[in-house]
Amino acid sequence: MYNDIHVERAKSILDDILVTAQQATAALADKTAHILLELPLYHMEGIRLAQEQRGALQKHIHDVLRNNAWCNGAGFASYAVTKTVGEEGGYWTLEWWRQERNTIQYAKLEHNQEQRRHLDFRLFEWFRQPASRHLPVIDGPYVDYVCNGAYTITIAHPVLIGEKFAGVAAVDILVSTLDRLLLPALGAIGKPALIINDDARVVTSTVPGVRSGSLLKSQDVNWSADGEVPSLRLVILPSSHTESHRAFVC
Repeated sequence: MYNDIHVERAKSILDDILVTAQQATAALADKTAHILLELPLYHMEGIRLAQEQRGALQKHIHDVLRNNAWCNGAGFASYAVTKTVGEEGGYWTLEWWRQERNTIQYAKLEHNQEQRRHLDFRLFEWFRQPASRHLPVIDGPYVDYVCNGAYTITIAHPVLIGEKFAGVAAVDILVSTLDRLLLPALGAIGKPALIINDDARVVTSTVPGVRSGSLLKSQDVNWSADGEVPSLRLVILPSSHTESHRAFVC
């Protein structure tokens, strides 16, 4: 048996982080949509921010970072189709800010359009799913080669103008931050415990040798029905997990 009190505490910490992150991202998407409505030459293929709109958006992004200690990065991403000479058919907008300790820093990613072409965020699940389905998504864990080079969870929400997709508002949570917040509660459970995504990919684990990004070999671990937002879940393994493929899901 495991300690139900510690299980509930771990679940509560995880749920609080996810709910807060989803609410913050949805609010950022809504505020972004209102800012974009003021663009005089707004078009549905994508966004190139005017300086005034960029400044207004930055204020909301900074608020998300300051108000959420778990948040490592936040911002807005969009892709604009363009026929401007020298831009090879498109422009990647990535207004992205990172938080390290008490310092908020601007990631100068948009200025390097050549890098954007090589690391096209339209191919990433955190952008592709909101763009195609107009639904929020939780993506990860994955190594974020664009911004921080670390294992990351990205929570993204589509920015819609009416029913038209204009871009994605997103926040990043480092797996190392989740480790710091969750591992004490997971360790107190008394049995091997993991946080996994809907693809059974391990986010955080108390199991020796099981690292973030590993795939849990178990049955019935994909619970999200079509149309539901992916999530993260707590799994308790039997103490003899190396001898059994059965997982106890909370």
